[in-house]
Parts: sequence; structure tokens; C-alpha cells
Amino acid sequence: MKPHRHRGAAALAATAVLALCAALPAQAAPSAGPEADATRDPASFEVLVNAENPLDPLDYVPAQLTPAAGSQNLMVPEAAIALALLVEGARLDGHALVVESAYRSYERQAQVFRSYAARYGEAYASKISARPGTSEHQLGLAADVGLAGGQCSLHRCFGDTAAGRWVAAHAVDYGFIIRYPEGAEDATGYAYEPWHLRFLGEGAAADFEASGAASYEEYVAARTTPEPAPEPEPEPGADPAPRNSIVPFLPGHTAPWDWRPRWH
Repeated sequence: MKPHRHRGAAALAATAVLALCAALPAQAAPSAGPEADATRDPASFEVLVNAENPLDPLDYVPAQLTPAAGSQNLMVPEAAIALALLVEGARLDGHALVVESAYRSYERQAQVFRSYAARYGEAYASKISARPGTSEHQLGLAADVGLAGGQCSLHRCFGDTAAGRWVAAHAVDYGFIIRYPEGAEDATGYAYEPWHLRFLGEGAAADFEASGAASYEEYVAARTTPEPAPEPEPEPGADPAPRNSIVPFLPGHTAPWDWRPRWH
């Protein structure tokens, strides 16, 4: 993992958030590599949420929410602290970031999706907005960030700005990933969103980056798919038939192997 060059100064910016969260019960940080049950638990940092994996329950509400990075937007406390550190780290490197959006309730997400569907039609709306019950924003673990000046707000050109490139390079240092990367639209189901950050926790985020997975869907699938069972060992003394054994078959019946000659 890359070193936290600004941790000392950034911690000062998170003091208010830490004070708000001091009395809250800490959520256990996930270990590197998600377990199958963790990816389905909406209270887990590692939960996978998309159109094929809706929240259970659909109207899930996080147990604790607190303001994130000096904004009115709410996040799960651990994610809010990490985002405050990220925003301060960006500031110390000369990039002024703001939180555009974070937690959205089921009802709020329904309003957002309906507005996009009315403007663009449901087919296109489903590529740029999640239906209620399938949004990461409902977890309290996702945030949309942008430039304080408003340039490229919630547009793909944010990824081409100096601040957007800084976010892409350093999000993992604070436990975040770019959840909807460019080129992974088929896997994620959504268009490229360089502004959308998803909190996994430092260990899981670093493991995701090290894995080289193109999307969180690919990462989860690789780590939750059971390994194929090993082929049974032959019993001692067994004499398996050689590959060129002749197996008799009756005329008119298909041979148990493809006996026709092949030319390569």
C-alpha cells in the first residue's frame, strides 16, 4: 500500500468527525478478500450491491450515519472519517474537493431514478442511475466527489482533471476504490463514473488494487467462487486403461470416441 503522506495533517481535519464517532460502536474492519456472506451483508464494508444483487432488505438503512468531510452529506462513520482524510490529503496536494452526494435513502433514490427515467427513458436511466434498493449510496459507503469550483461536476471529464487523476491514484490509500471504472461497463452495469468512490476499508481496497481486477464484480467473483474439486487419486494397485485402449462397439452405434482422422 502507498504511504499516507498527509496522515498527520489530515487527522486534524477529521477531528470533528472523530469526536462525533467516538461513542459509536466500532464496526469490525473486514479482512483482505471478501467472504461470500460479507458480500451479501449490507452492514459489511465488502457488500456487493448492483442490479443483480439488491439490498436485503430493499429499504435498508445503516445503523449509524454522520456528516462526511465537512458537508451535510451523511456516511457510515468509518467511511466519513476516511473521506475527510482523503479530502484533506487532496487539499495538501493542491486539489480542492467537495462532497457532491453520499447517503441516499430508498425513497430518495426512487425519486432520483424516476427523474432520470422521465428525462431519458428507463433503459438509459438504468445505465446512469440505480433503481431503489440497488444503489451503493443507500449503504452509506459511497460518495460522489467533485471540484470545489464545479467544473466537470458528475461528468466523466472529472477523471481528466488534475484532481480527478489524484483521486484515481490515491483513493486506495484511504480505503476507497473507483467503483465504476472506465471499460468495465459490462461488468458493473453502469457508465464510467470517476467521481464515485466506494469505501471498502484499507485492507480490502489494497487487496482489490493488488488483484488487478477490472471491477469489484470481478474481484468478488474470483474470491467467492468455490475451487473445483480435485480429481480423485487412483486406488493403489489400480491399472487404468491406456489412452489407446480399444473399446468395442456394435455396428450402427456411435463410437465412444471421435475416430475420424484430423488434419491440422
